[in-house]
Amino acid sequence: KAFALGAMDDDGAQQGQVQVLENTYIMKPQEHEKFRANEVIKAVKALLDERLKGKKYDSNESAQLSKELCTEIKEKVKEIGAPRHKLVVQVTIGEVQGQGVRIASRCLWDVETDNHASAYYTNPHLYCVAMVFACYYE
Repeated sequence: KAFALGAMDDDGAQQGQVQVLENTYIMKPQEHEKFRANEVIKAVKALLDERLKGKKYDSNESAQLSKELCTEIKEKVKEIGAPRHKLVVQVTIGEVQGQGVRIASRCLWDVETDNHASAYYTNPHLYCVAMVFACYYE
C-alpha cells in the first residue's frame, strides 16, 4: 500500500489522506488459501439439511428462500476461508412431482486456481441444488 498525503481537489482545498493500492503481483494462491471444495460441500449440505428439513414447496416463498440460502452459503464459505476468491453462489429450488432434473453450467477459468462445489437436498415436497463457484482474484 502507498499513501499520498495532502491531496488537493479542483478548488485547491486539501482533502486529507488518500489511499492508493499497489499491485501485489500474487498470481496464484498459496496452498492454505486454495478453495477447499470438500469442506464447502460438507458445510453446504449441513446448511441445506438444517434450513430445508420438513419444508414444503411454496412458489411464493422460493425466491426469497433461495436468496437467503445464497447469502448464508456465501458467509459460510467465507468462514471456511478462500481469500482473494470471487464467490458466486447459485441456488435452485423446485417442486418434486416425479420429474427428473439436470442442472449444468459451463465456466472458462484457470483449473489450477479456480474451483467449484455443489450440494443438493431433497425431500418428498421439494428439491434444492446449491452451486458455489470460486474464481481466484489476482
